[in-house]
Amino acid sequence: MNMHVSDAAPDPAIRASTRGARVVLRGLEKSFGAHRVLHGIDIDIPAGQFVAIVGRSGCGKSTLLRLIAGLDQPAAGTVDPGGEIVRLMFQEPRLLPWQRVLANVEVGLAHADRQTRTRRSQDVLAQVGLTGRGGDWPAVLSGGQKQRVALARALVGQPTLLALDEPLGALDALTRIEMQELIETVWREKGFTAIVVTHDVTEAVALADRILVVEDGRIAMDVQVDVPRPRRRGDAAAAAIEGRILDRLLTRQATFSA
Repeated sequence: MNMHVSDAAPDPAIRASTRGARVVLRGLEKSFGAHRVLHGIDIDIPAGQFVAIVGRSGCGKSTLLRLIAGLDQPAAGTVDPGGEIVRLMFQEPRLLPWQRVLANVEVGLAHADRQTRTRRSQDVLAQVGLTGRGGDWPAVLSGGQKQRVALARALVGQPTLLALDEPLGALDALTRIEMQELIETVWREKGFTAIVVTHDVTEAVALADRILVVEDGRIAMDVQVDVPRPRRRGDAAAAAIEGRILDRLLTRQATFSA
């Protein structure tokens, strides 16, 4: 079932103050050698919307995110991220082990003066719950704390588009839930556009305004998540959306296996 909602509005709590980027993809295609990964993708993401991209391994979802973020170039079609400030967060925190936490965050403000870098980095560390940890070495941090530093580094440059590629995949279940809540909180406060790639449909429903299901390099489903925030785990409406998406993914897998 394809529920097309390309004109869906961002979360009402941030609509009035959004500073996010509008992202427009037209006829997007990508190939690696003779293998075509993406086929004629057309997407319009309104400013301030939180979009999750889900699908089975190898379906093209991470390639799509990389094209949106400007890390790769399409074989055909166009990507317009609004000419805005794009930052990325990956599954691995990718911290510099020879730099303390504050210096790792300051990497996101490489062209600012020293006073500005320090002030804004301290502010964003406080926003992610790491007040007073700027002098620590990355080696003493837990996995969740390292991802908070990575999030702070992405946020310090005040992005209008934050792209997240499986950012919580390596965390334990409880830490993952805490990080989901943190990401949602800063998104609602800052009003940037967010696009997350995840294998976890539950996570997608918890975070996103809209979920794109990618199959064989195409958008197979485009689903609005009309569940009020903050979202309660076990909510019946959220569970129904999750079930519909999982039914699609599992049905496709069963078809391939038959």
